[in-house]
Amino acid sequence: MTDSRFRFGRSGTFATALFVLICVGKVRASEAEFRELVVERTFTETSQYRCLISVPDEYEANDNRRWPLVMFLHGGGNPKLESLKASIRGLASLPAIVVAPICPPSKYGDRYTNWNWLQLGDVVRRMGKDYRIDEDRRSVIGFSHGGSGAWELPSFEDKLFTKCVVIAGVCHPWSLRHYPKIKVWVFVGAKDYMRKEQQETVTSAKRFKVDVVETVWEGADHSGIFKNAMSYQRMLDWLVKDEDLRVIRPDVSDSIAK
Repeated sequence: MTDSRFRFGRSGTFATALFVLICVGKVRASEAEFRELVVERTFTETSQYRCLISVPDEYEANDNRRWPLVMFLHGGGNPKLESLKASIRGLASLPAIVVAPICPPSKYGDRYTNWNWLQLGDVVRRMGKDYRIDEDRRSVIGFSHGGSGAWELPSFEDKLFTKCVVIAGVCHPWSLRHYPKIKVWVFVGAKDYMRKEQQETVTSAKRFKVDVVETVWEGADHSGIFKNAMSYQRMLDWLVKDEDLRVIRPDVSDSIAK
């Protein structure tokens, strides 16, 4: 790899699933007759998350300094290496360690490809073992499919993150019911084909007292909001600075709905 700031890491784990289908044995209850059938299928498989990692140029200069960690979750599909590097270029310019896992494809097709919360948590914990990470400054940011992952991951790993940035992502309200006390900044494109669903997620989050701020970018569609947000220096700086999200004022190109 030509860029010394980027390197690959791996995280793998075993997943075991047990499926049980229960119908009933021949039992008479009142006037109804039931039958029983139990079908079991157990499988074990290895799933690996290849991770692109960016380390600040100054990382080796001070062995005692701990750095913020930023985890980036890409959108749908299996991105090429150069595309992923381009996506996190703005993040890599921050005084932070950046880790970008590549979501492994599902053997059942794209509709079944999803982020695995436990494995993403394992990636963060592994980063804490291999690098000098400031555990009080760990953030997750994601776009589209990865935006949904960024929304939901803190709900499953409630001790890992202090900040979350969601770009064009949605989340099931069930994942928001017991959300941790972290700050969430959501970016929505006014012309995004899923704008309604994204803002419904924000409404649900507010109902469950999630500390969320929404930025609606006028004129931006699904891909446009990604480009705008990832080049928005205020957001990038906020990931690594102790800055109150609610006192940040928008540029003329966007508006914050509080």
